[in-house]
Amino acid sequence: MIGLALLLGYLPMVSYALFVWWLDRYEKEPLRLASTAFLWGLLPAILIAALAEVALEPPLEEGLWRDLISSGLIAPLAEETAKGLFLALLFLRRRDEIDSLYDGFLYGSLVGFGFAATEDFFYLIGAGIEGGTTAMLALAFMRAGIFGLNHAFFTGFTGLGLAMARLSPRGFRRLWAPLVGWGAGVGFHAFHNGVLIFVSHLGDEGSALVGCLTVIAGDWMGALLVFALGLWGLYRERLWITWYLGKEVERGTLPPAVYQECRSAWRRGFRRWGALLRGDWQEWKRLGDLYGAAIELAFRQHQRLALGEQRWEKEIARLRERIRALTAPSRIGDP
Repeated sequence: MIGLALLLGYLPMVSYALFVWWLDRYEKEPLRLASTAFLWGLLPAILIAALAEVALEPPLEEGLWRDLISSGLIAPLAEETAKGLFLALLFLRRRDEIDSLYDGFLYGSLVGFGFAATEDFFYLIGAGIEGGTTAMLALAFMRAGIFGLNHAFFTGFTGLGLAMARLSPRGFRRLWAPLVGWGAGVGFHAFHNGVLIFVSHLGDEGSALVGCLTVIAGDWMGALLVFALGLWGLYRERLWITWYLGKEVERGTLPPAVYQECRSAWRRGFRRWGALLRGDWQEWKRLGDLYGAAIELAFRQHQRLALGEQRWEKEIARLRERIRALTAPSRIGDP
């Protein structure tokens, strides 16, 4: 039973996490940092949230109001704050890793998937004890399938808010964006928990069905919204790459063919996989270093010009030299 709970609880969330990490097509976030985000949700955030919920448990008798306050208010506040602690630390200590809105969504969703995996595991164990394998499978379908994206999109809002603050040149937006993002995550979380708690106390099947459908609609609209904002971040990354690397082509820093490849994940993949299939490991590595340096150059240019971060001048010069070295005739393999 424990083995099945582990499989049903963790495998879907790991799969979701790998997908959103894979979708970051231009500048992959470090796998170690992405894994740390997932692991934070997996255990530390769960423990912090559980301690906070126990400490803040309302001194009320069993009933609707106690459940609404506990699950509909305290739980969302405790869980989104516990998950958001890692994101706040990330943005304080490793803010240079955040280049777009998608990066904020990515790290927020990774923390959420880790949190959901452990939470689902414990719920599945309980369902298995009470109702056996059938109950466990039914609950897994609900939690990993229908509601499987919830924790990721709740915390994705927090990540988006912090990313917006990081990418904004205006001080006022840097103050309110993280609070709005965190508040949106708490709000959607409270809506989900609150409606389900309320209809569970009605004891009416029709009302319960309407409530469940309302929650599902709200959850999926929220998930689509936060995902759309993340994809908008990816689209903006492509615009930056197009604009700033176009200028580097004019400067003679970047060959036009490499410029076109940097703008297309498919072209980059085709070139690198072609080298790998030929057994040309040096060319495979050279292309990876070249694309990485070029795309990072575009992001640093954007941060310098759009955000006014003049500290990137030396890094921009270094990246240009790196690109020149990697595109020198002596370094280029056969196409």
